[in-house]
Amino acid sequence: MVNDELCKLYDWLIANKLSLNIKKSNYVIFRPRQKDVKYEVNLKIFNHHTNSYTPLERKSYVKYLGVLIDENLSWKHHILHIASKISTSIGIIARLRHFVPLSTLQHIYRSLIQPYLLYSITSWGRADKTHRNKILRLQKRALRLMFFVTTLFMQGPVSRKLRKLLGP
Repeated sequence: MVNDELCKLYDWLIANKLSLNIKKSNYVIFRPRQKDVKYEVNLKIFNHHTNSYTPLERKSYVKYLGVLIDENLSWKHHILHIASKISTSIGIIARLRHFVPLSTLQHIYRSLIQPYLLYSITSWGRADKTHRNKILRLQKRALRLMFFVTTLFMQGPVSRKLRKLLGP
């Protein structure tokens, strides 16, 4: 049934003079974490270069528009990817914080960390708290480094600075 739809897709691509990069094509079966797929899925798409059907590879997660979407919609892979990118930026802040003013550190935060936090937040922002806490810990670490504090107190002068930094 799905292979029939893939044939229709191929026909539509040909009719509209488009091509599909079969090497980059794969699929994900979305499912609850507790349920395993008990049957073998064998999807094939026609490859006009070899004039034969090529099987598509099944993946546990795919990258779509810069967001890693996994088969359980847990966003674990995406959050780990974001955490890796943010960690690199935190290293930059840690090395520069003694040499540049706070305003420069704020610009670095807004340009290197904040975009990762905000991009597609509506999709992955409701992920499990254990995954989101990784991001929160990194964000707090960046802010501690910027303000030269050992712990973040959410009251007093540091709190006002944080609201200003994280504001609109």
